[in-house]
Amino acid sequence: MTTKHTVLLFMFLYLGLISQAQQSIGLISRPMPDSIMLRWAPTSPKVWRLGNQYGYQVKRYTILRDKKIPKQIDEQVLTPKVLKPAPVSVWEPFADNKYIGIAAECIYASVYKGMPTGGNPHMAYKKYQEEQQRYSFAVFAADQSLKAAELSGLYYADKTAKANEKYLYRVFINCPDSLAVDTGFVFTGQSAYQPLPKPLDVQAEWDNHKVLLSWNIKYLNHIYNSYVVEKSLDKGQHYALLDSNAIVQLSDAGVQPQRMFKSDTLPDNKTMAYYRIRGINAFGQMGPPSDSIFGTGRLPIKNAPVMISNQVVDNQRVELKWEYPEEMNAYISGFKIYRSSSPKKRKQLILDGNDATQRAFTDSTPHMTNYYLLSVHNDRKEKLSPMITHAARVDSFPPMPPQGLMGAVDSTGHVTLNWQANTDEDLLGYRVYTSNHPDFEYILMSPSTLKDTVYSDSINIKTLTKEIYYKVKAEDVRQNMSAFSEALKLTRPDVIPPVSPVMKAIKDDKGQPQIHWVNSSSEDVAQHYIERKLRNDTLFSRLTKLELTTDVRSAYTDKTVEPGHTYVYRILAEDESGLVSPPSKTMLFKVDSGIEEQIKLKRRLQTDKVKLSWKITSEKTVDRVVIYRSVNHAAMQLYDNTNEEVYYDKRLSPKKQYQYAIKAIYTDGSSSALSKAVTVKM
Repeated sequence: MTTKHTVLLFMFLYLGLISQAQQSIGLISRPMPDSIMLRWAPTSPKVWRLGNQYGYQVKRYTILRDKKIPKQIDEQVLTPKVLKPAPVSVWEPFADNKYIGIAAECIYASVYKGMPTGGNPHMAYKKYQEEQQRYSFAVFAADQSLKAAELSGLYYADKTAKANEKYLYRVFINCPDSLAVDTGFVFTGQSAYQPLPKPLDVQAEWDNHKVLLSWNIKYLNHIYNSYVVEKSLDKGQHYALLDSNAIVQLSDAGVQPQRMFKSDTLPDNKTMAYYRIRGINAFGQMGPPSDSIFGTGRLPIKNAPVMISNQVVDNQRVELKWEYPEEMNAYISGFKIYRSSSPKKRKQLILDGNDATQRAFTDSTPHMTNYYLLSVHNDRKEKLSPMITHAARVDSFPPMPPQGLMGAVDSTGHVTLNWQANTDEDLLGYRVYTSNHPDFEYILMSPSTLKDTVYSDSINIKTLTKEIYYKVKAEDVRQNMSAFSEALKLTRPDVIPPVSPVMKAIKDDKGQPQIHWVNSSSEDVAQHYIERKLRNDTLFSRLTKLELTTDVRSAYTDKTVEPGHTYVYRILAEDESGLVSPPSKTMLFKVDSGIEEQIKLKRRLQTDKVKLSWKITSEKTVDRVVIYRSVNHAAMQLYDNTNEEVYYDKRLSPKKQYQYAIKAIYTDGSSSALSKAVTVKM
């Protein structure tokens, strides 16, 4: 196998193993300028026990050297002596480190003797839970302390790594093959070194003598496993740890939190407090601090402002005044005012104030009717006043007439009207009026004011009055009515079909049918339709459409007929509304086939019988053949029938003379003429 193939084999093995849903040993690396740090962890209590018992080995394979695949893949055992948990005596000097103490307690108090047999199942379950907890706390302690990881046999630093090489590291448990578990792999090199990033998106919610800090952890979860918070009360000159313990985000399986939170108390609401966040990775390295965030405590907004005055000045503007405790000025950003022309309409923001001392505002562009809502706010909260303030200007001006009136009438007499919405701010709604004549009085159709710009009506369509007219008025909140809109004329639908045309005759025009009829007498007829079918068919098909002419009588020649067929014709009329008349009476026309009917009968005397055969030429289809016979010059009589092509007569007597003739019976029930007779002497 070539070196290139060996490298590919290693890489495929590496990629295949790391793509598994669950590995028995999870392995990560941290390239440094002078070494490569390796950390691993068993992924189950069973693997943890095997690792503690048999220890771990680390192998290194040189995959790249100077960005090229070397001719010989070097395999090197970096740990000739397996890495196992250190003896208790080695742990004792570090007893003050709580994470080292946790790891030691979990390892050396977990001598596994197997599940109890033949005993209480609750005891077995309790033993299982205890083993799970010891494994979890041991792995957690190793994540929080690099020394705990090293003493647990879960850490190795490769200080022989070279800057111009890249390696595939393999970590496995040195146990018998029968107990072997999956191997941890990682591919890296010193050239992959990157400085640790600073935490992102630090935010603070300042409250009364306290603050809640939060920062994004989603995008750095693969780098940091814990964080520390640093605090400064001297304007960021000196920072100290807020807590000696690193903060770890705990979550349920399958849940990936996006942010981490930490709260802190403040000495007062005046001193400026500065905070910054630093991440700690699984190798115990602390990253650079985040950008600082600072602020002071604040009293919460509990009370809403109270409007005390809403004066209309010169019927042009509204002056508003309100009250709010002055001692809250330091803790608020300002006030907001919302306005609408109706208490139920959506309110528009007309003041977004950032002056905490403001207590008055003049609305210089008020509606005719105004509803105001006041609030106080800071960067965290907005408190709305529970009361809405009303102020109205004097209004004697009617709204504008509605525009764009449109509508339609369906075949049942249902009318739908719509128009453009008025832009008048104090609009109350609309009223609809109707009339049967543009010059007659219009009658109110909507006693109550319509809020929408759509109206439905139902009218009688069986009337001699063809048109109906509509107008609309707009009304404001003070009952001022606009002038009428432009009149809308709608035509009632036509529901009476036209009178049927009258079929007069079908004449033969050189073998083609020429159809003659009298047009429909209805005034609104637009066209006529000629329909036809074969005599034995059940459905008619449309042959042609003919536009209406001024002639009372009309004619049409059908040039698409085929010889030998019999056609049935009828005529219908359609008016301008698309209504179709009942069909006229039907007439038939038979097209000559051009085939002359012939029957040739032949006879042949055989030993004891007569064979009759024939050839029939006809435009029709033969159903059966009827045979006539006479004996010794007697009259022809019906003798037999057959649907075969030949006939044998065996009822014969010697020394007699027989004559035969045939007739064809067609499928349409008609029959041919009698053929010429043929004679046979016995």
